[in-house]
Order: sequence, then C-alpha cells, then structure tokens
Amino acid sequence: MSQALQRGLTILEALGERSVGVRELARQLGFDKGALSRTLAMLAREGWAVRDAGGYRLGPRAQALGAGGDSRGAIARAARIAHVVSGLTGATTFVMQLAGSRPLLVATTPGPETPSADGWDPPAALWATAGGVALLAQLPPADVEPFLSEDPWPRYSAASPEDPSAVRRLVAAVREGGAARERAWSHPASACIAVPWPSLEPDVPSTLVVAGYSALLIEHDGPFERLLRRAVTAGTTPEELAGDGLVRTPTDSGRRTDRSVMTAPPAPRTADRTRSGPERTPHADRIAR
Repeated sequence: MSQALQRGLTILEALGERSVGVRELARQLGFDKGALSRTLAMLAREGWAVRDAGGYRLGPRAQALGAGGDSRGAIARAARIAHVVSGLTGATTFVMQLAGSRPLLVATTPGPETPSADGWDPPAALWATAGGVALLAQLPPADVEPFLSEDPWPRYSAASPEDPSAVRRLVAAVREGGAARERAWSHPASACIAVPWPSLEPDVPSTLVVAGYSALLIEHDGPFERLLRRAVTAGTTPEELAGDGLVRTPTDSGRRTDRSVMTAPPAPRTADRTRSGPERTPHADRIAR
C-alpha cells in the first residue's frame, strides 16, 4: 500500500459525522498541518470529505461504504421518503447527492409507470438530467462552470439543452424556486421532475427525483411537484407524507388500469449509495393534489 493511500485512509478513519478542524486533526494524527490541509482539500474535491464552517467531516462517498447496515440517519430517511413517493406516484423515485464532482445515487425505488431502460445508456454529463440540474443549482455559479466545459457540446437528443447557456438558464430557474424538469432529453418516452433537498445533509447538494412516462408526468406535473416539495421539507416524516395523498385515476400513460387505495407499504431496505437501493414494492395510485 502506498504511503499516500495509507495517509488518506488514516485521515478518513479519524473523521466522523461531526466536523473537526485541521489543527485539531493534525494534532490527533501527528501529521504536518500543511500536508494534512492539502490532503483534506483533495478528499473534499472527490467527495470523500465535506468542508464546512467547523472544518472537515466524512463525505457522502466515504459514508456510502458503511451505509448498507445503517438503519439511521440521512441515508435511511432518504430511502423511506423515496419509497413513499414512488408508492404515491407509480414513478421511479430516487435521491442523488453531489460527492465532490460526481453524482452519487443515495436511494431508489422503481415504479411500474416508468419506461424500460433496456438498451438505454444514461448520459454522462451531470447537466443532462433533471436531478443533475437540481444539484448544480445548489452550487455557487463559479463552481457550475467546470461541469459545462464539454467541447464539442454533446446533444443527447433534440430536446436536451443545446448549449451551456441553456443549462445556466435552467440552473438559474431552480435557484429562483422552480423545479428542474426534463422530457425526452435522453430517453424518448421518459420525463423527470427534480427538486433540491438542501436539508437532507448539510453542505452536500442533494435532490429528490421522480422519473416516469412523459404523459404521466405531464398530466400530473403540478401535484407531483407539490408532493416532492412536501417530501423535502425539513421535518416531514414518511408517515406524514403517506397520509397526505388523494386517490387519483390512472391514465393511459402507464401500464396500470386499476384504481387502488393506498395501503401501508413494507419498510424499504436501507439504501446503499453505491447500488440501486430498495427493491420494487407494490405501489398505490394516490397523489396529493
């Protein structure tokens, strides 16, 4: 094992959920303060650590390594919220975070009213999804620019943003309080709605996203956005969210034709940020209007 790797692992072992200053950490580990500061900055850029007013703490990528057996905290709450939202909408629901420069899947619950992903390659660019736009909207403007540096600019479809200026406008609209939306940007039959989730984990850009058939999301655009905003409101519990909905009538947008009343879904498994999270569960056609 290289000395640099061993030093990085030692630092991560010393970090926790509470922030610690560079001076204190250097004293604890017996490291040179300047070298430690440079290593911590590198770890923060890659999402292994998070820097805040108190110093540094573990980042989402590091927390992901131990998330599978954790039944508490932000990861478990995100999984439960995603589970309930998917049950209310029938759409696939997932939670993303920005770990340094990389998007990280925190939790996902597949929904039956979602097009098949067989043969579909997700876009590489962060800005090419509604969830990515919602994440970028939580960064300072200068930090967004590195994500828009592709040359030549990729067009995933005729509907995807045509240039960096188009992405900047979308990001600005979300900063001003709007939701991020995409329709057929990379999948011809799919649409997404995403809202920022700043209260999920301090100083870590997060977003809650629903994805499904375009016709479904177009018809229920307003109710779905209100549901997402209710879900990301600080203090909202999965139980409260599940009790907010009204029965809606399914449309031809998806494959369901029945009219079902919501029953309490089984508890989801704790999400794994490195995999797809909870398995598919029965959904109910109920949504807040």
